[in-house]
Amino acid sequence: MEIAIISDLYPPEVIGGAEKHAADDAEKLADEGHIVTVLTSGAEAPFHRVDESETNGLTVRRFRPVNAHAPIRYQDVSLPRKLIGHGFNIWNPHADWMVEKQLTDIDPDIVHVHNYRGLSGAVFSAVGRLDAPVVLTLHDYAALHIRSGLFKDGEIIEPGPLMKLYQRYIDPIISDNVDMILSPSQFVIDRHHDEGVFTDVPTQRLQLGIDESELQFEDVDAENASETRLLYAGQLNESKGIDVLIDAVKSIDSSDISLHVLGKGPEREALEARAGDDDRIEFHGFVSESELVRQYSLADFTVVPSRWYDNSPMVIYESYARGTPVIGADIGGIPELIESGETGYCFEPDQPEALAELIVSRRDEAAELASNVEELDISLDTHVERLVDTYESLVDGPRTC
Repeated sequence: MEIAIISDLYPPEVIGGAEKHAADDAEKLADEGHIVTVLTSGAEAPFHRVDESETNGLTVRRFRPVNAHAPIRYQDVSLPRKLIGHGFNIWNPHADWMVEKQLTDIDPDIVHVHNYRGLSGAVFSAVGRLDAPVVLTLHDYAALHIRSGLFKDGEIIEPGPLMKLYQRYIDPIISDNVDMILSPSQFVIDRHHDEGVFTDVPTQRLQLGIDESELQFEDVDAENASETRLLYAGQLNESKGIDVLIDAVKSIDSSDISLHVLGKGPEREALEARAGDDDRIEFHGFVSESELVRQYSLADFTVVPSRWYDNSPMVIYESYARGTPVIGADIGGIPELIESGETGYCFEPDQPEALAELIVSRRDEAAELASNVEELDISLDTHVERLVDTYESLVDGPRTC
């Protein structure tokens, strides 16, 4: 099967998990013999043509959409340039032209769109002019709000009247040109349906998968077997709720507990100040893949304390792949991945007291939960097998748009 994958970012240009997931899918599909071409942006790519390269058995075509900034540089530019960028991200005629031109040349059997905002909603008008069926994977809430995380100034935000108009504009552009919408989280699908968006498009929850071979590491002995070791791995920003976890640990009056914080982000300095002189809390910064795996292996629990509508955090899959149970905030798609009392526990988000109580009361269950986690099927093989089944049903079946 010839597959075109569209993602506004693609490694090595990475901000979040969506582009990593797109790459995992693309590379696994190529490994299985499919012809895969990725169409994406590139900060150093030209405006008027694509830079083409071969990597990991597939073809990557990069171009730079005309805009105030390249998609990868969104977080680093001034507010005026961000506002201009938002406008182009609603509709970018240059991206419309470039995407159609490339897809006409590729002539795929199916098109799979991941995050599209950096290329704009024009992606869907371009793919809609082709004969191939189209799949969209929802990684965020870009069709509901220009703030695709539904999060601002430390709080979840709801779409107001202006965003309702935006939804009425973007919904038909996508819905009329997409045959199937996937999401790893049912919550994300339901949140769109609650807003009246994508209600006429077939939808399906498809859990992510992880290449467990990348997380192989020789068994490690606990550095302090009597200690309860907690792990946070991810971006250090407000939406991730790492401050909640720090406050919870600081409130626990016990010397045999530790928290290891992995990752980088704009809140690191403030978080280190929040931890103060508590030597049970250690910041490791950005670490190598091998060190990340080692830290998962050492941890008794991975903690995911998000305060935003998280979709389906890859950190949970990674933790399970190393046999480590998860304590997660009961928000967004997180509880869909945690079976309470079997693979971990959930707590009320933004409540450090509740988290602290849960850690203390369940700390002795880590080994039992770990044995359950090892039985889970979270493999990339299973995910891609189900994805290909979806592709084949669309390629062989009648078009829905």
